[in-house]
Amino acid sequence: MQDLPRPFLSVAIVCFGGGGCASADQPLEPQELRSGSQEVSFDTVEGANTLVGGITDRRRLVIDDRKGWVDFWSELYANMAPRPDPPSIDFDKYVVVAATMGQRRTGGSAIRIEGIWQVGDKSRVLVIETSPGALCVTIQALTAPATAVVVPRPLGEVEFVEETETGDCG
Repeated sequence: MQDLPRPFLSVAIVCFGGGGCASADQPLEPQELRSGSQEVSFDTVEGANTLVGGITDRRRLVIDDRKGWVDFWSELYANMAPRPDPPSIDFDKYVVVAATMGQRRTGGSAIRIEGIWQVGDKSRVLVIETSPGALCVTIQALTAPATAVVVPRPLGEVEFVEETETGDCG
């Protein structure tokens, strides 16, 4: 695992887990995102950062066992034959945090997990979705951007913090 510098952004929160909150009325300001928090190191899962994934809906997931990981990987690579084997993950020590953007009609979209912060017994995961701007030239093909990272246990309840960007190709 490596610690990388991460920018802090204004965002809205979508929560998953025991609390089950919907979304914040007011976006978090950068100081609120990191207030009282500790940054968590993570590694991107080799092969999971893809534009042509087979998962056609938008998802935010915490995968904490081998079966869930194999199921996710199988669906992610459903459009590929032969399908690559999922990377090995020690679920006694780690969990996988994944985000999918859903199917897009063109290229130029991307999704990434920008940072993870521990706040008490909760974790905030910053997910950034990027879409092509009006001046961007894109491939005319179906894409389904996805990404996944490996994070040390325990994560506690996870809040997915959302940010959207538009690419500037002009």
